[in-house]
Amino acid sequence: MDNFALSDQWFWGAIDETRGSSSRSASPERLAEILSKLSDAEILEFGDRFYQRVCDLNSWRLWAAGFLIAGGMSDDSFHYFGSWIVGKGKEAFEVAMKKPDDLGPFIDDREPENELLEYVEVNLAEQRGIEEDSRDRSGRRADEEPAGQPFNEDSAGFGLPKLSALFE
Repeated sequence: MDNFALSDQWFWGAIDETRGSSSRSASPERLAEILSKLSDAEILEFGDRFYQRVCDLNSWRLWAAGFLIAGGMSDDSFHYFGSWIVGKGKEAFEVAMKKPDDLGPFIDDREPENELLEYVEVNLAEQRGIEEDSRDRSGRRADEEPAGQPFNEDSAGFGLPKLSALFE
């Protein structure tokens, strides 16, 4: 399985496999089964790739979308919203990156969070005695100031007409 993680196709395929035939976000239990078959280095690489995608989603515009969908969103909730989006697969991730207002078809409930998904790799690494935390590899943090212009909670729907129509 050399250089498997360099393949975006493998990463998204693993995420899709954990979702099965459902439209739900990825199953942490199923992801643990898949990752447990990998080497230590591969598990860390997967975790790094997952976390970098969560970091890529760190924007005020996406936070406004999550705020509308969930009816409010704290810092932690926004972070786990990113895990939920990655867990929905490549298409949802790309929509979230380019045009969060088009996320409506991916919403299956009003609690769009998947906190446990982020910790699958962390827990497996800990179980194997790996002291390195893949989330520290790049120096990026998901809790950094989001990119873009902050939104006003009283007018979060501005600029997101499709989500506003669905969730306000």
